[in-house]
Amino acid sequence: MARTDPLDQTDPLKPARFGHAPALWLALPLLVGCAWDAYARPDILPLLWFGGVSTLGLWLFAQHEHVCRYLLICAGICWGGAWHQAKLPPQVPLSSVRAYDELSVRVETSAPRRTGEGWTGLGIVTDKGPLFRRRLALAVKGEVPARGAELKIAGHLSVLPHPSTGYDAWIASQGATLKLSGGRTLGVLEPPGRFAVWCQEKQRYLEQWLRTLPWTDDDGGALLAATMLGRTSLLPADAKAAFAATGTLHLFAISGLHIAGMAAALIWAARRLHLPEKPTGIAILALLWFYVQVTGASPSSLRAWIMAAFLWAGQAGERATPPLQSLALAAAATLLWSPEASSDPGFQLSYLAVLAIFLVGLPAAEQLAAPTLAERLTPTEAVPLLNRWGWRLRRATLSGLCVSLAATIAGTPLTLTYFQSTSWAGVFANLILVPLSEIPLVLGMASLLCCSWPALLPLAAWLNGAAAATLDAMSACTQAFAQIPGLVLQGQPHPAASGPACAALLVACFLAQAETKSALRLLGVPALLVLAWLLLCVR
Repeated sequence: MARTDPLDQTDPLKPARFGHAPALWLALPLLVGCAWDAYARPDILPLLWFGGVSTLGLWLFAQHEHVCRYLLICAGICWGGAWHQAKLPPQVPLSSVRAYDELSVRVETSAPRRTGEGWTGLGIVTDKGPLFRRRLALAVKGEVPARGAELKIAGHLSVLPHPSTGYDAWIASQGATLKLSGGRTLGVLEPPGRFAVWCQEKQRYLEQWLRTLPWTDDDGGALLAATMLGRTSLLPADAKAAFAATGTLHLFAISGLHIAGMAAALIWAARRLHLPEKPTGIAILALLWFYVQVTGASPSSLRAWIMAAFLWAGQAGERATPPLQSLALAAAATLLWSPEASSDPGFQLSYLAVLAIFLVGLPAAEQLAAPTLAERLTPTEAVPLLNRWGWRLRRATLSGLCVSLAATIAGTPLTLTYFQSTSWAGVFANLILVPLSEIPLVLGMASLLCCSWPALLPLAAWLNGAAAATLDAMSACTQAFAQIPGLVLQGQPHPAASGPACAALLVACFLAQAETKSALRLLGVPALLVLAWLLLCVR
C-alpha cells in the first residue's frame, strides 16, 4: 500500500505502476469482470478455468513484469466475473409469472412510506422453485419489518420490463428482476436479529426527535430528518423536485459528503481535547459504522464508510498512502464484499466523481487558485483586511468551481443513461449548497448527542431549529435555481451502452493526463469528450 520510496514525490502516473496507486491493477480488472458478467452473463466454468490458469501463471512468471501484468488483468477479470455470477441472484429473463402469488421473502432493505401507509424495500425469494434467490422490489401494507426478517407475503407479481426506465431502471440496477405491489404480510417465518430490531427502533426514535423544533415547521423537520437519516422519501414534494432538478439530491443521501463531514467534525473535537490520534480514529470509524447501521445500511452509506476507512488507514500509517491508492483499495473491497455493486448507478457515480475530484478537480484548483505573484511577495501585515478576505474568497470560489465542474463532467454520461436527465445547475448550486449543508449536519450531530440527557433537551431542540432554518434557506435557494431555464438537459442515449463506455473513456482520460500541469487541459479534454458523446449518442 505504501510508496516504494517515501521520498519520491514525483513518480508519474505511468501505466507500469499507475504511479503511487498499484491497487488500480486490482480494482479495475475486478470492475471490468463484474461489469462483463452483468452485461453478457458468460458461462462460469471457463471463467474459473482461465482465472485459475492466470493465477498459476502469475506464480510461474513472477520474474517477467510485462507477462505478469497481462496475467494479472486476465485473472482479475475472470475472478471478478465468476464472483459476480456466484453472488448475484439468477438474472435469466422471465417471460411471465403468476399475476398474484404468495412468496417467502427475506427482507434486505425496508423503509416506511412518507404517507405512513405501508413500506417499500428489496428482498430475496427463499421459496424453492423457479423464483429461488430472485431479488424483487416490495411495496407492502402494514408494519415495517426490520432487515433480515423472513416473511410470507402475498401480492401482485410482475416482471420488470427490459429495458427499464425511471424507477424500474433503479430497481433493476439493484439486481431485482421482479416487482411485488399491493402486498400484505401473511406471517413471519423467521424473526429479524436483535441488532436489526435495535437499529430500527433507534431510527424511529431519531426521526421523531429530529422533527422536534421550538416552533411549528413540518417541512423544516422533514428536511432535517431526511438529511440525518438519508431518507429522501421524507422530503416535501416541491423541495424534492427542486433538489432533483438541480442535481443536488445527493445532499440527502448518506454518502461520502455526510461521512466526511461527520468525521471532520469529530476529528476537530478530538484534537481540541488532545486525544491520541490512532485510537480516536478507530473510535470515530466505529461510531460512524453504528450510524450507518442505524440509518439503514444503504449501499451508498456502506460505500462511503469503506472509502473513509481506507482513506484514514492510508493517512494514519507510518508512510502516508496516496488518496488514489486508498480509493482503489476501497473500490476493490466493495466489489469483493458486494460484486453486484458494479451495476449500481450509485457505486459508479460516487467512485467516478471522487476519482475525477482527485485527478482533475483538486489539481486544477491548485493551479487556478494558487496565490498570485503579488500575494506571495506582499507581507501579510501590509495587506488590508478586506483584500485578504477577497483573496480567500477568490481561491475558495475557484477551488469549489473546479471540484464541482470535475464531478459534474464525470457524472453526466451515467446520469443521462440511468435517469435521462442531468442538470448543469449543480455546478453552481453545489458552490453554495455543499458548504451550507455542513451546518445542519454538524448541528444535527450536536442535537443527537444532547438529546440523551434530559437537562439538555431544550438546547437540542434549538439546535434542531437552527439546522431546520438553514435547510429551509437551502431549499429556497434550490427552488430559485430550479426556475432558471435551460439548465436541465434531458435526453436518451442510444445505444444505452454508450453512456458507460463514455464513462470508461473518462476514467482512461483522467489517468492518462493525471500529471498534466495545465488546468485548461485537465478540465477541457474530459469536457470535450463528454460534448462529443452528447452530440453523437444522445437524442
